Amino acid sequence: MIGWLKDPPFDLTLIFGITLVACAMGGAASLAPSLFLPLLLFHTWCFGFDHVLATFTKLAGAPADRRRNRFLIYGLPPLIFGATLLLGQSAGVGALNSGYFLFQWFHTTRQSWGIAQHYRRAAGGVPGEPRALAELTHWALPVVGLLHRCHQQPGKFLWMDLFLPRVPAMIVLFAGVVAALLVGAFLLRRRRALLSPYTLFLCTHHLVFAAAYLVIDDLHAGWLLVNVWHNVQYLAYVWMHNRARSDGGMLEDAPLLAWLCRPGAARAAAYFAACLLVSTPVFWAIYAVGDRVDLWLDGRLISISLVFALAVNFHHYLADGLIWRRRAT
Repeated sequence: MIGWLKDPPFDLTLIFGITLVACAMGGAASLAPSLFLPLLLFHTWCFGFDHVLATFTKLAGAPADRRRNRFLIYGLPPLIFGATLLLGQSAGVGALNSGYFLFQWFHTTRQSWGIAQHYRRAAGGVPGEPRALAELTHWALPVVGLLHRCHQQPGKFLWMDLFLPRVPAMIVLFAGVVAALLVGAFLLRRRRALLSPYTLFLCTHHLVFAAAYLVIDDLHAGWLLVNVWHNVQYLAYVWMHNRARSDGGMLEDAPLLAWLCRPGAARAAAYFAACLLVSTPVFWAIYAVGDRVDLWLDGRLISISLVFALAVNFHHYLADGLIWRRRAT
């Protein structure tokens, strides 16, 4: 069997292990809604903060990275913060929250597409499946899921207003039929290679989005499932990428990062622990400053803590979308 990104233990963990963790957490929050808040806090601390920090191990992990990405590191964050503050102050918290919900949906699907293309290249291409058809199939269930949420009109997301366009049930049904045909055709084309890493990864992609947006009725539990899957997947993928950079001698000027990305499960665990160790005080300081400013402003401006939280995510989405388009960095 060909097409592993690294090796069977790593890839099977990336494909199945992370999916099981995400489904377990999302399923638990769906069956017992009272678990959502503690699971959200655990996820934010253990997977959310350090997944954002993991971006900086690629963005600024070595001196050459910092020179190449100077604007993304130093120039983009204040611009994002200012734009987020301006939008929130002029349009309200609901507009920010709705933008975050939609941006996160796009970012999650786009990351999955990027990893799928890595598997596609590792397999030496996929004969009989044009790239445009593959991309259409990849986005089909996420689009149906988003349309379904728009039809549901939940009104609240993370205890804040959520504004989604109204979508008639017939449009959701039509999109669902198209998605079912596309995914069914994909499985039919891949029937002789169902156990290939490329096929297995895409099967978990379809499973996660179907479960999170269509099977699980609760918006928050479904969102948690996708977000856990995305964040833990990202941590593992960035570690693997930095491992390849270390093997290629691209981290010679970053000895600690190179050491954390050497072979072995113990080093991978150390990388995760290091991200957690650094991200915890960094984010604590960010939100502590935001809370202090909020007290000083006494409601005269939109919550600065909220602006910080969303600006960090928006910066991650934009920077991440740019740096992964560059090859061999």
